[in-house]
Amino acid sequence: MDISDSRYFITINDSMVTAVSPDGNAHIGGCLDTDIPFEKHSFTELIAMMRERIASLVNRGAGYILADSCKSLRQARAAVFACRKEKVGLIICLDCDEDGETPYGDNAAACLIALQELGLLAFGVSGELTPGQCTKVLDLLVPFAKIPLVAAPTAGEPNPLIPELYDLAPQKMADSVLPLLDRGVTMLAENDGVTEQHAALLKRELFSYDASGLRLEREDEEDNIILSNNRDFFVINDERLEFTEPILCSQDMADKLIAAEEESYDVLLIRIESADDALVFEDNAHLAALPVMFSADNEIALKAALMLYDGRAMIDSESAIKEDALGKIAAKYGSLIY
Repeated sequence: MDISDSRYFITINDSMVTAVSPDGNAHIGGCLDTDIPFEKHSFTELIAMMRERIASLVNRGAGYILADSCKSLRQARAAVFACRKEKVGLIICLDCDEDGETPYGDNAAACLIALQELGLLAFGVSGELTPGQCTKVLDLLVPFAKIPLVAAPTAGEPNPLIPELYDLAPQKMADSVLPLLDRGVTMLAENDGVTEQHAALLKRELFSYDASGLRLEREDEEDNIILSNNRDFFVINDERLEFTEPILCSQDMADKLIAAEEESYDVLLIRIESADDALVFEDNAHLAALPVMFSADNEIALKAALMLYDGRAMIDSESAIKEDALGKIAAKYGSLIY
C-alpha cells in the first residue's frame, strides 16, 4: 500500500480495516489491538504477542496494519518491530488528549519523532478528540512530520439522553475537519459518532481538498539535531552540544542521570558494553530527562540499547564498530550518528 501520493478514508469493521482512495479502490488491512499492559511484559514479549496478532490478521488478508489508539510509545514501538517481522506496513494512531499527552504521559510529538524514523506508513491521533481538539494536537506534530498524517476525530459528545446521537451533525463535522486538512492530514479515519452520512461528507471534503498551495513550516534539520524520549522532544543546535562524561550502566547510575540535568548538559553519553548494560539502562531510562547518545564497541550491545530505548537517540561515531555496520544499525533503529 503506497499512501505517499494519495488520500484515504479509513473505516474499521471488527478487526479489519478498509482504506478507500479517491478513485474508489479499497485497500484491506488489519486493526491491531495494542492494549497490552507493557508494565507486565518485557519489550521482547510485547513484540512476540503483537507479532502473533499481526500474523493472524495477515492470514485473513490484511495488506497493512493499523495500530489504533496506541496508548504509549512503548506499545507503538513494539508494533513497529512486530510488523517488521511479518514484513507488513504499519499505520499508528496515538490515543491522546488535546494537549498531545497519552494515558501513560507520553508526548505525541516526541512519539512521532521516534516512530517516523522506523519506517511507518503514516502517523496520527485518535482517542476521544473532536475535530477541533485533533487540530490542536496536529499543531504540535506538523513541525516534525516527514510522513503522512492521520486524524480520527469523533463526532463530538454523545447526547446524554440519546447516546447514539452525537452533537456534531454530518455537515457541521465535515466543515470542522477542514483545519485538519490545512495542516497536511491526508487520511481520515472513522471514530465514535461517525455515521454513514458523516462518512460520505467527510470523504467529499477529504477527496476534493486542494493541497497545491499548502506550505507547512517544518523544523530545520540542517542546523538542528532533533531527538526525543517518550515524554519530550529536543531541538538542539549542532554548534553548541555539551555531552556528559561517559556514564557507565550500573544499578546506581540514577544519581548521575539526575545530576546531568541539574548541571545543564545537553546530551547524556551512555556507555553500553553488553546486552546486560542495555537492560540496566532500560530500568533507569525514566530518570533520563535529557536526550541520549549511546557509545558502544559491540554491535549486539548497541542494538539491544537502541531496541529498548523509547525515543530517538544518537550513536557515537567514535564507537569501535565498522562504519558501514554503524550506518546499518542507525538506519534500522532510526538513530542519528554524531
